[in-house]
Amino acid sequence: MSVLNRMYRLSTFVGMPKLYEPQRQITGPESTLADFLSFSRERYLHDVRNDGVKAKEWTLVMGNEAGDLDTIASSIAFAWLRTTVLNQPSISLLQMDRNDLDLRAENLHALELAGVSRPKDQLLFVADLIDFHPFPSRKFALVDHNRLSSTFTPEERPVVVAIVDHHADENLYVDSAEPRIIAPSGSCASHIANLMETVDLPRELATLLLSAILIDTDGLKPGGKAIDVDRKAADYLAQKSTFASSVSVLQTNDTTPSSTLYEVDFIRSLSEELSTKKNDVSHLGPRDLLRRDYKQYEFILPWHPAKPTIRAGLSTVPVKLEEWAADGKLETEGDAWMKERGLHVLGVLTAYRGATKGKRKREMAWLVRTVSPPTDGFDFDALMQRLCTGLEADPALESKEHKKFVNGTLKDSHRTFPQLRVRIYMQNPHATRKVTAPALKSIMEAQN
Repeated sequence: MSVLNRMYRLSTFVGMPKLYEPQRQITGPESTLADFLSFSRERYLHDVRNDGVKAKEWTLVMGNEAGDLDTIASSIAFAWLRTTVLNQPSISLLQMDRNDLDLRAENLHALELAGVSRPKDQLLFVADLIDFHPFPSRKFALVDHNRLSSTFTPEERPVVVAIVDHHADENLYVDSAEPRIIAPSGSCASHIANLMETVDLPRELATLLLSAILIDTDGLKPGGKAIDVDRKAADYLAQKSTFASSVSVLQTNDTTPSSTLYEVDFIRSLSEELSTKKNDVSHLGPRDLLRRDYKQYEFILPWHPAKPTIRAGLSTVPVKLEEWAADGKLETEGDAWMKERGLHVLGVLTAYRGATKGKRKREMAWLVRTVSPPTDGFDFDALMQRLCTGLEADPALESKEHKKFVNGTLKDSHRTFPQLRVRIYMQNPHATRKVTAPALKSIMEAQN
């Protein structure tokens, strides 16, 4: 029995009322996807304000807090699937500020292509629920990550009812999540799309998912991040999308997905458009670069006698440090961001191409902030030493001392910023945050 069939049987057993009937005829200027999003937001907020029982029937579908196109498209699509096909009222909740949408031009472009022209008004953001205590919903579906943040604390114990992800499995919610799909892919959107093969998918939603896959896999480039699950999903979505007239019918099955879609003109054109918008961050200052693509974590330190919890963040920046973080900007802006987020550790992961040969390169800048110890007498120097030793020993990271910046972007960083400990490396150009985040977790949670 397919995953979708199992989900459908479960929804039939639960017997929830259908809140939204997909519109097949469009009479207004907006697409069915935009209508679905606007209606869902209006209906959910109405229930939260007026009917606590109904509010608890909803499932919040959340991507990770980085807010990239993959996480937004996946959460929107999975909420649509659960609501319109499985009869389980669900809504996408974005773990980002409403104004942070402006930091990612590629997201706005893809949403516009999908007919979502007013995303700040049509999508649900965490700020929309900030005044409700306790948190109004208790059921969550996680996409593009597989650990529920401790931020979400409803009155009753939260339940994670589904997971679709492509990151390292943290082995949580194995008894409650159905489906629980955590498997490799270039894009989480590919797993979502492959759940929808037998569904009458709106063209706009297919376009949104396809855009996410293309931007995460460099346009399905051979030898890149795309694997068979991505190519299979892209084949299906291309023929369902608003670009369907530009694609001839491609023959594909579970074992032999097409490998030629990347050669289609509109695929190349769309991939280039999205990539160009993603990489143009020239208008962003250091603070915006730090928060544009950011994820946060909490770790319990079993090696410390008090077993305290520390908070760490990882910011991915598509520009080399020399161009935006030199002359103390890394330390100044990093310290301010860490204070704002309550961080003990911040990793800044840059990705760029060398000026001479155009080869991919990556840097890692690590900051430890000593102002707010997680427990009395906490030794931040020992934490920094443990972090650096672990990073340098990890064979996947291939950490090497930075040639220009080692202990900060100023020669006397330790005097100018006495509250910070700073260490900067060059690293394996292929080691993305998907590699660095598990490495950080392993270092922090090691027993000794």
